[in-house]
Amino acid sequence: MASMEEDFPRGGTEKKTTESKNVKTRDVDNLFETRDTVVTKKRKVARQDEKQKTKQQKVERGDLKLNTSTTVEILHLRNLKIGTLMLGCVKEVSDFEAVVGFSSGLVGYLPICNICDSYTSILKDNLDSEDSLKEVVPLPQLLTPGMLIRCVVSSLDSIKEGHTSLKVSINPKGVNKVLSSGSLKPGMTLSGCVESVEDHGFLVDIGISGTKAFLPKQSTSSKKDLNVGQYMTILIEEVKNDGRVVRLSQDPQALGKACAETQQGWTLDTLLPGLLIRAHIKRVTPHGLIVTYLSSFTGMVDFLHLDEDKASTYNTGDEVLARVLYVEPSTRHVGLSLRRHLLPPGGALLDDISSERVSEVVQGCKMSALHHHSGALMKMPDGTTAFVHKNLTKEAKEEFNPNRLLTQPEHTLRIIDYSPMERMHVGTLRRSTVQTELFRYQDIKVGQIVEGTVTDLQKHGAYVRITNHIKGLIPKIHLADVVLKNPEKLFTSGLKVKCRVLSLDAQQKKLCLTRKKALVESTLPLFLSYADARVGRVSHGFIVCVKDFGCIVRFYEDVKGLVPKPELSTEYVANPEELFFVGQVVQAKVLDCDEEKKMLRLSFRAVTEGDVKEAQTAKFDFVVGKTVEVKVRRKVLDGLEVSIVPEEVPAFIPTVHLSDHVTNCLPLWMVLEEGDTISNIMCLSKTKKKGITLTKKPLLKACLEDDGIPKNFSELQVGMQMVGWVKNIMPYGVFVDFPYELFGLAPKAAMGDQFITDTSTVFDIGQTIVAKVTNLDEKKSRFLVSLRVSELSLSEEGSQARLIQGLKERKAIFEMMTCRGESDVLQQLSAVSLGDKLKVTVGDNMEDGSVALTSDQLSEATVLVSKYHTEGVNVSPGCKLTAVILHVDLSKSEVHVSLLPELTAATRKKLEKDSKLTATIQYTDKDFAVVSLGDTGHLTIIPTRTHLNDILNSKKFLVGSCLNVTMEEPSSEELGGLPLVECQKQDATRGTQKREQRKSKRTDLGEVMTVTVKKVKPMDVVVMLPSGTAGSIHVSQIEESPVVGSFPTSSLKVGSKVEARVIGGHTVHGHK
Repeated sequence: MASMEEDFPRGGTEKKTTESKNVKTRDVDNLFETRDTVVTKKRKVARQDEKQKTKQQKVERGDLKLNTSTTVEILHLRNLKIGTLMLGCVKEVSDFEAVVGFSSGLVGYLPICNICDSYTSILKDNLDSEDSLKEVVPLPQLLTPGMLIRCVVSSLDSIKEGHTSLKVSINPKGVNKVLSSGSLKPGMTLSGCVESVEDHGFLVDIGISGTKAFLPKQSTSSKKDLNVGQYMTILIEEVKNDGRVVRLSQDPQALGKACAETQQGWTLDTLLPGLLIRAHIKRVTPHGLIVTYLSSFTGMVDFLHLDEDKASTYNTGDEVLARVLYVEPSTRHVGLSLRRHLLPPGGALLDDISSERVSEVVQGCKMSALHHHSGALMKMPDGTTAFVHKNLTKEAKEEFNPNRLLTQPEHTLRIIDYSPMERMHVGTLRRSTVQTELFRYQDIKVGQIVEGTVTDLQKHGAYVRITNHIKGLIPKIHLADVVLKNPEKLFTSGLKVKCRVLSLDAQQKKLCLTRKKALVESTLPLFLSYADARVGRVSHGFIVCVKDFGCIVRFYEDVKGLVPKPELSTEYVANPEELFFVGQVVQAKVLDCDEEKKMLRLSFRAVTEGDVKEAQTAKFDFVVGKTVEVKVRRKVLDGLEVSIVPEEVPAFIPTVHLSDHVTNCLPLWMVLEEGDTISNIMCLSKTKKKGITLTKKPLLKACLEDDGIPKNFSELQVGMQMVGWVKNIMPYGVFVDFPYELFGLAPKAAMGDQFITDTSTVFDIGQTIVAKVTNLDEKKSRFLVSLRVSELSLSEEGSQARLIQGLKERKAIFEMMTCRGESDVLQQLSAVSLGDKLKVTVGDNMEDGSVALTSDQLSEATVLVSKYHTEGVNVSPGCKLTAVILHVDLSKSEVHVSLLPELTAATRKKLEKDSKLTATIQYTDKDFAVVSLGDTGHLTIIPTRTHLNDILNSKKFLVGSCLNVTMEEPSSEELGGLPLVECQKQDATRGTQKREQRKSKRTDLGEVMTVTVKKVKPMDVVVMLPSGTAGSIHVSQIEESPVVGSFPTSSLKVGSKVEARVIGGHTVHGHK
């Protein structure tokens, strides 16, 4: 026992520290366990965890108590969460959904199934049973445009990259779920929906389980009976049985005066949007106000919801009346509004919910305020204020740059919406949106060609997004020329499609499209109304019904007509269903039309090929030389298929007729897209086979404006000079086309002043040239022309004008590519130009001797330097050098540069007019060459052909060769500030001088002259004529009667002079 007492002392003779600590450890049940250092460490960690938990709990309690707001921002879509409560305004109501406007211009959608449980039950009963006795009240009768409603965010679905669809619900069970029966107090304002109609009133669903809410009929604001699902804002008049029974009122005056009071027990958990509260200004910030309300709660009023008349007079401590706009339960952020139209006596039904200015482009707008985290306020010229969200001040992929916005004195914006919650227009500064032609459904016309992207495929058809704001439906029978059994094999999300508008209801935003090729590409007149369907006209339509008595054909909108059975075919048709099907595209001719009764009688068999051609071109008065405007319909390999507007007549522009410069034709064809409008086009020809052909060649257009050009073969005269273009190249010469369908042949010998060995290398197909008529064959109606520059009086005066025109075309190509392309490489290439210097790093060597370079400024482009431009420069891989830009090739995303020190290190000197300079060729193509002007440090561009018919001299324009030039303008506006120079004519006249020399050396047959013996051969003697031309005397022409066995040539000695007569000769061409 003694030992036991020692081990277990009674009464506690000595208190041990470990035992006293163990008393506090409730989770230790084994009193006999050995206590070591490990246990101590665990207790220490446990104490630290307890301290940390205590701190977290204190912080959480503080947050729950204060909900302190430190910054003021507008309500952003990215900050919304499912469960966020918001006050919204009904903007539009359709059969299945309502469009609701919220704070900051946000827009949400309220589906018909998110009204209330009782209304949803009626909808389900009617869907399940056609004999349901409960009548469904349409959504437009339950909701009124302009009505303020309390909503809860029900879903935030991503519909496409960067876009979110906001859907909300007004179901009281979602909006009022934070309330309970015990929290209901008289004087509170709630939202609810009619649950059932009783004899003396209405049971109202307020979303609180265990509570019955009754609205007496005498307490309603409407004299008409309310329907199940009717939304309303109500006031609690009386609460009975601990909240299980509630009597409601809809008195407008009482609702307008009802403010949320502290005595009603509102907390941050039960706070609802739409409540009217009294608040005190705690702090005034540049972006809005921070206020306190209901004794200890904090909220914010952003700059969009300040009273415009009092915005500059708010002071700390002022009391204001405010309306709760939104409540975010998770973050406890509360947004308020001080806008007058949301406060008493208003605040129930807004009368200003839309604007006719939506889609208007407004120029000359000034930025009155910029809020870096929210957006900008713009002052339009008429004094109206518009709000531009931060994301809409820039393009989608650009970075937000407030400094750039503030430095611009004026802006151009497009009004994209109207926000009834702020009574303010919402705009955008995005160039892509401002410049778009299709922004609203009202901007689309029936019959118009549109392009879109397939977003969804359903059983009834495919949905297509035309723009971010416009979408349409392609019905199943219009997906192709024939009805597809498995459309999912051809149509996938993201597919680009080209359609024509069949019908449009702009108010209901219903757009019906067709993708039938025959309808989309039809050039026949469109029947948009019965007035268009005049007797005798032919148009494309599609069959919508096949009956025994005939077919019903529909055109555009609601225009349709009947093709009787006898008019279906030239042969008897016993059963129309065997020959025709629904959706089939047909050509129909109008036999009879009653516009008032909307009756149309049509015929298939009466349509002839002549009717179709006449219908296509009858509405256009074709005249050669007539200037028109066209719209690109389709791009083909050899040109553009266009429509002449406004007549919509089909025509064709060959690629080679887009410019006088061959090197510009293909790039112009590449940048033009379907739907583009091209102005200042001229009619060139019209044939049955090719139809109407147009041209945009400036020189040819100038020629057509001259009434003196020949219009037929009889008006041609020898010596006449005309502007034409190369039609075809043959081994024996080239055929040249002229206006009015005239064409002539330039023989090989008449193609140029030089000796031509290969005709295919002299000119290009479609190249603009000048020709001189040299021979007429009236019997065969043929004529020959000469292209020799020496024989043409149309000289080089227009070379500078052609240079300026060619560079303007290249600038237009450059701008179109950079505006349409959002790629980084195009943006980089558009930022550099001829003569710019940039830092580069040497890369790999190419097989042709050129070197690839890299540059941070042109990271996405290919930078190349030729072998010539690296002479004397260390181009070891990795070397960092300075380069000068010589040429930017957008089509290949290439930049050609030079590393030569005389270009990279040269300082620009002042240029003087009429000065003579030596120009060095640095870069060249078929039409233009880049030259450096001596040691002035300037680069410019010159034409490689001073005359239209010049044959390109590869030696003259070889990189590194020199030319003599005269300074015309030191800085030319037409050349973008580059010097304008003119090549001196020495080289151009060299050929003429040689020809004169050859003429002076010409000899005639029979002429007697003294010649000098140069060489004696056994069979002939070589002599030199006085003109310097070599000649030959045959052995048989030396002596009259030579002796047999003698050598007549031995009688002549080298250097001796003898009399000789010219008896013949032949031309020998050299290749020097």
